[in-house]
Amino acid sequence: MTNNDIRVRIAPSPTGNLHVGTARTALFNYLFAKNMGGKFILRIEDTDIERSKEEYTQNIYDSLKAMGLQWDEGPDVGGKYGPYKQSDRLDLYNEFAQKLVASGHAYEGWCTQEELEAEKEIAQVEKNPYVYSKKCLTATPEQIETYKKEDRKPILRFKVPDKKVQFNDLVKGNLEFDTSLIGDFAIMKSNGTPTYNFAVVVDDIQMKMSHIIRGEDHISNTARQILIYEAFGAKIPEFAHVGMILAPDRSKLSKRHGATAVSEFIQQGYLPEAFVNFITLLGWSPADGEEIKPLDDIIKAFSIDRISSSPAVFEFDKLNWMNGQYIRHMDVKELTQRVKPYLTKYDLSQYSEEQLNYLVEIVREPLTVLGDITDSVSYFFGENVNIDDEIKSTVIDTPETQQVLPKFIELCETLDFSNVEKIHEQLDEFRQAMKPLKPKQTMWAIRAALTGLTRGADIGSVIYLLGKERVISRVQKAIK
Repeated sequence: MTNNDIRVRIAPSPTGNLHVGTARTALFNYLFAKNMGGKFILRIEDTDIERSKEEYTQNIYDSLKAMGLQWDEGPDVGGKYGPYKQSDRLDLYNEFAQKLVASGHAYEGWCTQEELEAEKEIAQVEKNPYVYSKKCLTATPEQIETYKKEDRKPILRFKVPDKKVQFNDLVKGNLEFDTSLIGDFAIMKSNGTPTYNFAVVVDDIQMKMSHIIRGEDHISNTARQILIYEAFGAKIPEFAHVGMILAPDRSKLSKRHGATAVSEFIQQGYLPEAFVNFITLLGWSPADGEEIKPLDDIIKAFSIDRISSSPAVFEFDKLNWMNGQYIRHMDVKELTQRVKPYLTKYDLSQYSEEQLNYLVEIVREPLTVLGDITDSVSYFFGENVNIDDEIKSTVIDTPETQQVLPKFIELCETLDFSNVEKIHEQLDEFRQAMKPLKPKQTMWAIRAALTGLTRGADIGSVIYLLGKERVISRVQKAIK
């Protein structure tokens, strides 16, 4: 197989926003394709007409693009194997289904839901796994005519041969299934739409997929799909089933644990590149052991044989740590642009772009997500500052603070507000002059009066950005 023959896909259903599990699968497919010089294809599986919505399709596009994953073929970019939405391929599924009927691999199923439920109940009573009885396979022309008069609408069932299905999974190793436990399964519903297992095989054959990388929850589907490939005489792709993503309590990751959609993480202020880096490590590890890697480096290092077959735990603490690392190491000009959507409640025009960059630089150290900056910079805006009762009583109203603040106002008349380094020098001199008060007491007094807090950004930088008028005004208001 040449690199040009390597074709992989992600095929989400637009029945909800792109889930982190699907995003991880998309990422592994993308990394494999780019590492091998192959093609990454996006297909939308929207045959669930009632639940599929265009807004979810758009969310899939936006989320994948935010992650930096650009597909080579897809609904919005085209390609020679389209259309890339299943709802636009219904005639194709019917055509392929009729081929199976003609070759004796499929037949009409006329059983009602009630009849099927009765079969299942018998299997339960006998404590046997339920397998369809195949009774429609031997239906006589007279019986079929009766079914039609009863206005029954047939489904199409695949005629499962009695055999063992074996395949070598690139992650799980050799897997084997006994078809006697599968039964003749549906491939076309009575309304003319295909079932998942049938549509996905038709699409993967038509779109010439070479590898199928997906979650291990699809393993049970693989035997059915291989049987359909064989019935068409088509080449069977290589399969790689990745361990599931679990919540920290090792249950299935769900909304009760926090965000589960990519767009939710992005909205909360997780950097897409940090998020991608994090989910790459959910089931895959680089040979060099370095966890923080940009996407280009991950592509170079990626290989299927380093994917774990075990479930991966989504550790929110680790994601927070990694996102903080990316925030602290990002170019400050770029970071300023990224945080602006979280600063819309403030009048940014009072600062120059250079000053905004400086403001972001001095507050970024403790940020976990971009959204944290909204509260972190509140004291840089407006004339007044909010001081809660506890800080007012324990810091502002103490005799030591009330001794420091009038002296500080005197210092403000000589402070060089245009030079941060000079401010630092003058503050050092002020601390020395205020002895025997401890330096901590001196600076807490100034910080609390200017910011309403006892910790935060470098106080010299705060003074520089606030400017002389606001500094003096806030300090005066704090003096009893």
